[in-house]
Amino acid sequence: MLSLVVGLLPLALAGAMSTVPVSITIMILLSPNAHRGALPFLIGTLSGAAVVVGLAAIGLQSLPVRNDKPQNVELAAAGFVIAAVLVGYSVHLFRRQNTTDNLMLGRIKAQLDSARPWKFLALGLVLNLRPKALLLSITAGALIGLQGLQLLAGSLFVLGYALALQTAVLVPIVLWLRRPERADVMLTAVDGWMQRNSKAIAASTVLAIGLVIAGFSFSRL
Repeated sequence: MLSLVVGLLPLALAGAMSTVPVSITIMILLSPNAHRGALPFLIGTLSGAAVVVGLAAIGLQSLPVRNDKPQNVELAAAGFVIAAVLVGYSVHLFRRQNTTDNLMLGRIKAQLDSARPWKFLALGLVLNLRPKALLLSITAGALIGLQGLQLLAGSLFVLGYALALQTAVLVPIVLWLRRPERADVMLTAVDGWMQRNSKAIAASTVLAIGLVIAGFSFSRL
């Protein structure tokens, strides 16, 4: 159990560092539509993460996984290849301009004022289908599924991981619900910092995922 927690924590931290969900959360909370969109968006992000991780865990448990040495070597080799690709991609992210995310955030911001609650819910769900988010959730689900846990224990790990993964969405919304005026000042400052450092944060997140997968692959040998 402890090894599973140690394996999941870096993945949750890497997901929480993702700039897109945090930026969208801040845009929602600073918009005139905040009271109508904050909670549906939070429900969408949490439930979406739990569903993806849960399906990955169930899928791994249903596979005929053996604990023999040849299969462990094959799994480790595949993991090392994926980790190497991610580390290389993180280097690419450090060097490129982050125009794609900026364009997407600009389009979302333009629609916030007129969006209905169900659109915020759908937005939260869809964010869990981004390539980086899927990779994190599938990796976390693999770690949980390979443990062969009972339904209750596995469900608790899935829910706990979903909460940890969406910490950067959950915390700002909770703070805003308690003290909106004070939260607005803090959120504006955080948004400015993230805009200045979004490229480094995104690259660091991908690098962290690659290192976690490399570590997991090494443990299978």
